[in-house]
This record gives sequence, structure tokens and C-alpha cells, in this order.
Amino acid sequence: MNGFYRIGQRAGDGRWTLEDGDGRPFYSLGVNCFNYDLGEPMEAYLMDRYGGVGWFGRWAGAKLDGVKELGFNTLGAWHSRYYWNSKVPKTIEIRCSQKANRVNNGWGGYGFPDVFDPSFAASAHSAMADTYHASGASLVDDRSVIGVYTDNELHWWGTGGHWGQDDPGSATNGTNLVEDYIHLPANAPGKRAWIDYLRERYGDIGRLNAAWNAEYDTFEELLWLREYRAAEPAYGDDKLGFLRRIAETYFRTTTDILRQYDGNHLLLGCRMVGTSTPDVVLEAMKPYVDALSLNYYCFELPEAWIARAHRITGKPVIITEFSFSAGSSAGFDLITNGAQLAHVRDQKRRGESYRDFVTQAARMPFMLGTHWFALYDFWDRQGLIGNYGLYDRKDELWSEFAEAVKETHAALAPVLAGR
Repeated sequence: MNGFYRIGQRAGDGRWTLEDGDGRPFYSLGVNCFNYDLGEPMEAYLMDRYGGVGWFGRWAGAKLDGVKELGFNTLGAWHSRYYWNSKVPKTIEIRCSQKANRVNNGWGGYGFPDVFDPSFAASAHSAMADTYHASGASLVDDRSVIGVYTDNELHWWGTGGHWGQDDPGSATNGTNLVEDYIHLPANAPGKRAWIDYLRERYGDIGRLNAAWNAEYDTFEELLWLREYRAAEPAYGDDKLGFLRRIAETYFRTTTDILRQYDGNHLLLGCRMVGTSTPDVVLEAMKPYVDALSLNYYCFELPEAWIARAHRITGKPVIITEFSFSAGSSAGFDLITNGAQLAHVRDQKRRGESYRDFVTQAARMPFMLGTHWFALYDFWDRQGLIGNYGLYDRKDELWSEFAEAVKETHAALAPVLAGR
């Protein structure tokens, strides 16, 4: 044993499993956003509640004990770095694309990066250095870290696409992201990469014209255009091929850079959202990731799509974000983001939905765990708002929901054992 988390398969039934540093099977039940950054100040309230000077450590300890009591065993994405000195299992997001030049805009403060622009590799290096070295913690050698994510919910479906809750339908291999690259200015590295791809594919402009039923003079002419005279299906095939190149460049670059900083921990991919990650992207990531990280806001786990993604990649899966949220019964006159798609009547229904979703996921033989979003409700009127939390804005547990969570976790052992 090397002391770090690894992925294995159980003898007999072949179930995929995480294994801790001692080789013991581990099913990850996590909580995201393990902090109190919920969109309004809580410091004064928590300071009073947890005893003045030194309150933060007491708060952090109480919250960790509280979720352990409910059966959670992992700190998911975006937990306080205070816990980096603890032995509790954890996953880390390294936002590789944050400082890169973009080809579109998306949620989370940034859009999809131009992976051919030098700023992308520079951004990844900056994120790695900040994660592994700026905190002063020895994250590289931390055996409590299960693995790392390279980004959060990149829009592989591009502008105009849809992330899909259950089934991507006709967008199984949608190429809207390539259209975003095509709409870049002529001097953008991503636009030049597109033209270089066409030049490699066709060799001379005459062959491209024949395939596209077009009349262009040179490949350079295509740099300055954002709309093409191009006939299907050849144009569609070209875009699909370039989408594969985008994906290969993204995963190769992030993996190569990550391994310059960290050779120990599992690479958990880029936290994909919904069912609209195109097949060619899944195929491209296969050599680079140890597991697929998928985020969902839906009631029925899209088993058919997840099983398909597993077949394409040959990799196990972690559900790294999901939630169910009440509205007015929890005091919310407004809900945003995923809560709109997983809205329930009350805390009883939250508990029932949690039970069904988590149990359904655990029955899948390649599932490594499920991570709940989030520790607290959110109240940012300019951003995220909704009954996402295990705890409310007054630091009180949603007790009826929490009891159902605890019961669900207690009942998972026979499910995971295949009984």
C-alpha cells in the first residue's frame, strides 16, 4: 500500500470502490461548501454562539462532528482550508481555468477557456501553485485527500447548448462549443487552432471547398469569418473532430501540469454537470482521469446516461453535487440555480428524495459515492439562494430532513454489499 486513496474492484462481483491508504474499501458520502459563506455575514452570530475568542475552531469542530453523526464521511468541494490539517477524507477543487482567456461566458465566474491560448496553461500552473503551496499546508503528501478536480461545471456543450437533466437527446455530440471557437477573433489562438485543424484535415483549400460545397481562396481567409458557407454533414464532422481536439488538449494539459505538482492523489476530472457532455469529450478524457465527477439537479438519477458514460470511459463515477430544496415552507420567496430544478414541498419530501437518490446511486456497481450540496442554506439575493443546506441561516439543523439522511446512510451497508 502506498498510503494514498486508490480505485479498485471488488473480487467476486467486480464492484468498483475507493480504497483508503490501508486498502480498505471506502464509499464517499460528502458535503460540499463546508464553510459558512452563505451570502450574508454570519461571523458575529457564530462568534456569540461558539464562545467568542477561538470561536472558529469550536464552530469547525462542532460542524464536523454534526455531519459525522449523520453518517457523512467526506468533505466535498469548497470546504474551509482549516480542515486541511485534519485527517477527515476530502476532495479538492483546483480551478485550472479561472485566469485563462475564454471563448464564452458561464456560471461560476468564468466560462470555457481557450485551451490553445498560453493563458490556459499559465492559469493551471497558477491554480496548482496556489493550491499546493500558498497555504503552507503539505497537501501533496496529505493522505486524507481522496483526489482533486481540475475545474467546475465547464460548459462542454457551448453557448446555446443545454446541460440536460436526464437525456441529452439530439445533443449527444453537440458542437456548440466549436461554434464559440469559430466566433473568436482572427488573432485568438483558439481560432488559429481551428484553421490549423482544417488545414491538417484537408491538405489544400480545394478539398475543403469540395467537401463544404464552398468557394474559398485560402485557409487564412477562414480566420476572419465567423459564419461559413459549409455543407453538412462534412462541416458537422469537422466540428466534431475539433471538439475532440479541444477535449484532448484540455485533459492532457491539466493532467500534465497537475502531475508536476502532485503525483499522489486521484484525478477526479472537471465536475461535469447534467447529461450533455458529448461522447467525444468522454472518449478524450479516458486516458487522463481516474473517475468521472458528475453533478445533477434532478429527482431520477439518469442511470442510462451514467452507465453509458461509464462504458465509454471505463471509469467509475462519483456524484459530486446534488440537492433537493424546499421553497416557501423553508422561508424562501426566491430560489435560484439548481434548487429550481429539484424543488420539493417540505423537509419530509427532502428526506424522501435524498433517500431515493442516494440509494439509487449506491446500487450502481461503478458508483464511488455521493456528495450533497451543501452545509448551509444560501441567501445571496444577487446570486445563489435556496434551501440547499443541512443547516439553516441560524445554524440550526433541518432536523426532519437530517433524520432521513442519517437513516439513509445507515441503510446503505447491505446495498453496497450487493444484498
